[in-house]
Amino acid sequence: MAENKRNLDIQIQNRLIEELTYSNSELQLINTFAKIFQELKSTEEVVSEITTRFKTHPVYKFCTIYLYNDLALYQKGSSFNETKLSLSNSYDAVVRNVAETKTPILNNDFSNESLSISEELEWSSRITVPMMHKDKDIVGVMDFVHPEKNIFKKNNLETLTTIATLAANKIIDTNNFERIKIYQNQLEEYVHIVSHDLKAPLRSINALLYWIKEDNANSLNETTLENFNLIDDILLQMENLISSTLSYSKMDYDISEKTTIDLNAIIFDVKKTVFIPDNIELIVEKELPTFYGEKVKVVQLFQNLISNAIKYNDKEAGKVIIDFTEDESHLNFSIKDNGIGINKRYFSKIFEVFQSLDENKESSGIGLSIVKKIVNHFNGAIWLESEEGSGTTFYFSLRKNLT
Repeated sequence: MAENKRNLDIQIQNRLIEELTYSNSELQLINTFAKIFQELKSTEEVVSEITTRFKTHPVYKFCTIYLYNDLALYQKGSSFNETKLSLSNSYDAVVRNVAETKTPILNNDFSNESLSISEELEWSSRITVPMMHKDKDIVGVMDFVHPEKNIFKKNNLETLTTIATLAANKIIDTNNFERIKIYQNQLEEYVHIVSHDLKAPLRSINALLYWIKEDNANSLNETTLENFNLIDDILLQMENLISSTLSYSKMDYDISEKTTIDLNAIIFDVKKTVFIPDNIELIVEKELPTFYGEKVKVVQLFQNLISNAIKYNDKEAGKVIIDFTEDESHLNFSIKDNGIGINKRYFSKIFEVFQSLDENKESSGIGLSIVKKIVNHFNGAIWLESEEGSGTTFYFSLRKNLT
């Protein structure tokens, strides 16, 4: 009696070990797909990854994916060409039923129904699961068959339903990404065309003015020359506005390679590219850290803020002071000047596009909008403190370790 009980205990333990091992392998499979899907960028990649990985799986290797679109399912499999299958046809009642009811089906005892896959083998077990996005939108159906009876268990159904949901969410994400990419390419092309078409007549007007002044150098009175200079200033302002608009529109999709950036070197380069009058001193309070990101954006960020601080400094002994602190997640910077300052009523508008606080002909009103976009790109924040006549301090944070 005791021996029988001991044998039974061993059997129960072995069964538990088998179930735990199997459950662990199912969880690892789900985790594998969850990680892989993060790297994929198209529907074709998602489908290919699923069918390729399942092809070597002992239980799930006979897999077909049907993608739902415009009241039809498109059959996709590792060994099948894409085929459009109308839901109104009776090509496969099970797949159609799962697509319509959005409910998975497990059948461990059936003979080849009118399957739309190869009939070289006699199929005996089948799991068919819907690919659901946010538990409401049908993206497709994943269909698994096997020649052995009773090969599929309830936990297989749960595993495949989870993977189907992950796949559906990724397919929707990639479709949105692909659409956005198309729109961005169209926008970039449009902006370049508009920029060229707008700048061309400005250059023509500028050339015409130059020729008029050259040909009539001795006959133009002072008033006429002043008017010509005014037109030159307006043309310059318009060209700056067009260039700034182009930069602003490209900011969201102009993604260059990320690298580790020495911010001290960035400030050194900015000093060489930005005109700093003799009466203004640029001070870096302490050695700046490194930052991982797109160098072009980081240069543009510091260059715009430093240029702004210099441009609006009216003091005989002007100062622009750069400082930083850091916390666990962000690098926090400040760029302080002792210039003209900003009235508080403009604080809410200063980062909006085409908002300029003075009539400076070279100001497009886009510089600080670009700054805000860059800071947002790096998952940071930007704000300011200012008092008229005493100067302004811009504070901004950049998230560390953006990969």
